[in-house]
Amino acid sequence: MNKKIIQIKNCFLGHGYASLIGYHKLLEISNHKEILILRNKNTSPIFTIEHEGHSFSPLPIFPVEESKLYQSSLFNNVRKQEPISVSFSTLDNFNHKDYQIKDGSLASFMLSNDGIDTRLCLGLKQWGDDMLTTPFSQVQDKIKRHYISSGGNTRMGYVNGLSLFKYAVDKLNPEVLDYANLEKVDIEKKEVHTDDYIIKYNKLISTVPIHFLLDICNLKQDHNTNYASSYFYFFEYKNGFNANQIIYDCDFKSDILRIFSVKDNFLLAQLRSDKHGQISTEKIQKRIQRLVPSIKELKFAKELFVPMSYPVELISTPDTLDSINVLKQNDIIPLGRFGDWKYSDLHELDWSSIV
Repeated sequence: MNKKIIQIKNCFLGHGYASLIGYHKLLEISNHKEILILRNKNTSPIFTIEHEGHSFSPLPIFPVEESKLYQSSLFNNVRKQEPISVSFSTLDNFNHKDYQIKDGSLASFMLSNDGIDTRLCLGLKQWGDDMLTTPFSQVQDKIKRHYISSGGNTRMGYVNGLSLFKYAVDKLNPEVLDYANLEKVDIEKKEVHTDDYIIKYNKLISTVPIHFLLDICNLKQDHNTNYASSYFYFFEYKNGFNANQIIYDCDFKSDILRIFSVKDNFLLAQLRSDKHGQISTEKIQKRIQRLVPSIKELKFAKELFVPMSYPVELISTPDTLDSINVLKQNDIIPLGRFGDWKYSDLHELDWSSIV
């Protein structure tokens, strides 16, 4: 079968927030006809879940008020939201002295910093026992940037169940091409081959996980590809928990890491991802009622498991670093949390690399 050939100046591989915001950045120097996003039609949209006829974008990816990204034209005419209200429950059923902690581990790092030690309980619930022995260098790096440094980090919440990023990127109306199978990327010819198309590009910007990109480019790699997942339960309720609130659950016996109010009648509970499929909704429901005694008519709605959420180790191995250099020398730019394999927020990405 003859494939259709498309010639494009800038091609994005991957359809996530990083690609869409990158699309917006390129519109400052290009037009829609010069930019194309390649989207795998077999994957579920990451932006929304459907509930009672409404679409929500419930993943807790919040803009930072002090960032240049939040203050950019991307958010022009987007309804602004108040900063998130954060609180912590009482630390219960936990003593860090009960654990053997290896020097250099993420747990050791947390205990060595003022204000972090009391949150080791939350760290173990999110990252599991591996954090007692392994560095989790990506996580350490983000804690330094966001919680130890003096830089501003005011998070903006949901608006009517949608993240502000969702509102912002909805107005882009980008050019998108769906594919069912990604066959290869020919680095020398600057071509992406799918089941139906050959896309000839000047620049390829990839937001797919770096090991997937290196595989499809037939390049060597030897880095640690471990990552952490996220797990959520969603609940309806009538009232008693205001929108734009987060409560961190510091009872170590609880499987809840934190609860968010997506709307004033819809919330999510982020759970221990290592217990995916093992947690009863009744147990979570009772714990939420303890955390928010005023909440009324709490009812389980649905669950969401996100297998790839956080890379845990920085890339430092020679084969992968060499391969990344080969990519960049041939106008292929890895971008985004899993494209760069850096546990970073959207406003921290090096957007100058694509414009």
